[in-house]
Formats: sequence, structure tokens, C-alpha cells
Amino acid sequence: SLVLRGARAGLNYAIGGANFGRIAMKLRGSRPLRAMGCSFSGNAGCGGGEVGGREGKFGGIRLNEAALADLVGVVCEDTGVENPLEGVAELDHNRRERTNFPEVVFGETKTPSQISSILSSLSSTSSLPVLATRVSPEIFAEVQRIYQGPGSLEYNETAKMIILRTSDPPQIPPNRKTVIVCTAGTTDIPIAEEVSQTLLSSRIPPLRIYDCGVAGLHRILKKIPIITSPDVACIIVCAGMDGALPSVISGLVKVPVIAVPTSVGYGYGSGGNAALGTMLNSCSPGVCVVNIDNGFGAASVAYKIVKG
Repeated sequence: SLVLRGARAGLNYAIGGANFGRIAMKLRGSRPLRAMGCSFSGNAGCGGGEVGGREGKFGGIRLNEAALADLVGVVCEDTGVENPLEGVAELDHNRRERTNFPEVVFGETKTPSQISSILSSLSSTSSLPVLATRVSPEIFAEVQRIYQGPGSLEYNETAKMIILRTSDPPQIPPNRKTVIVCTAGTTDIPIAEEVSQTLLSSRIPPLRIYDCGVAGLHRILKKIPIITSPDVACIIVCAGMDGALPSVISGLVKVPVIAVPTSVGYGYGSGGNAALGTMLNSCSPGVCVVNIDNGFGAASVAYKIVKG
């Protein structure tokens, strides 16, 4: 059998069975398991036998045989999808099953050919729209010209996102809670639209409240009945300059607030660093902070809050 051991992972488990050789070789090359400090021993060429042991530990959590088999399957499963960019991109077709959120293409610095090929490959295993973020209009025009995969390409110029649809727009399930997307100013809207488009593609309804920053505090105070509604799961706040709005909103609501510092400002605040510092030092409980201009990251956190 194959024994997985890892002090940091808290894992000590033996695996056997008819498919042992194939699983063993995949586990030995599994970067996620190696990153958690797992070591491997055993003869990958042996076969037969039963699953060794009745339960194991993973990250301090006890797993029975079925749970460990599911874990191994998700980490190591071969989807059989051809990789069009061997040596350039190793596409993660199983990410949605592993993390509940599919892989999204970060388009900045990628060539149109690379973006086109990755979108085409990812669309073959996704029932949801496939997204590419940080794509300029010029790059999109070239991607649109050369794309030969399934579905249709859309471009949101404000969010600078490509949306590849292979079916009708996803229907939002009834009674699903909403996510409020706020901006301090109009100049924060491009990042807020990256948030909103990511949520829409994930079947989460965003409710936009734009230009309600602390320079005119009455604007957000007028929205208190909306932001305190029981239909709201969380609130995403995009703000540059002083970055104070997330703290204000967090002091008014019961739900989590996800703060997105934007690279809006000048002088000391240039590049979003002042806003990031303010948000990280918020004294209002319940504020979670993502990186500067990371609208997609904020939306993925909100998705997991809504989905539980």
C-alpha cells in the first residue's frame, strides 16, 4: 500500500486497491499535497488488496475511507481535457469541485492567443460563464478575431472583462440572498463592476449603490434600510483616497463587509496604499480586506459566504 505522512498536514493514511498504482503515481506528483508537507512511501507498482486502515487524519480532521477517497479524487482526478498550452499553462478544471469556485483567467500580460486557448479549454468543463479579467479593449478585439471555441464572447468595457457564454445567462435561484456592491466615488466603479460581473456569472444577484463616500455621509445614511435588509448576505465596499467607507458601513450592519481598496488617489494615497492601510486598521469589527483593485477576489469571498 501507499502511506501518506505529513506532520503539518496531520496526515497518516494507507491506500491500496486495484487502481492503487495509478493513484499512487498521481499522489507522488501532487503539488497541493506536497505543499502541505506530505511525504509518500510504498510501491506504486503493486496492485490488489483492500484500502488499508479504517480512518485517517487530514489537517487535524479525521476522515473515513470514503472522505479520503473523495479528497484524493478531487486533488488528483484527470479530467481528460486536452491542454492546449502545455508548458505554458496548467489549467485547473477541478477547481470548482475543490473550492466551490471555478478558475478564472487573469488576462493581464497574457497574449490574445493564450487567452483564447484557455477560455476555449475551460469552457469544456464549466456550466457557468468563463471569465477573463484585466483585458484591454485592444486585446479583446484580437481575442474575438481569433477565437474558434464554443459559445459567444461578450466584453464589459467598464470592468475590462471577457465573459464567455456557452449557454443562456445563468438563472439566479429564487430566495438567494443578495450582495450589495458599494463605491465611495464614481472613479471606483470599474473595480465595482469587476465585482458585479463576477457575481452575476456565479448566479449571485448584486445590488449596486455607487458614489456614497464619506465626503457626503448623508448618501449612505439614506441607504440604511437597504444595507440592513435581512435579504443581504454581505456588503462589498470599493474605495480609494482615504478608504474610510468600509468602516462606516461595518458600524451600521450585522453582515460581513468586504473592503476593496482601489488605486484611486494622489500623493501619499497614490496607488491605493493609503486606502489599504486604513482598511487593514479598521476598528469596526467584521471588515475583511482584499488586495488593491482585487474586485474578483472580493466577489469570490462573497460567493462563498452566500453559498455557505
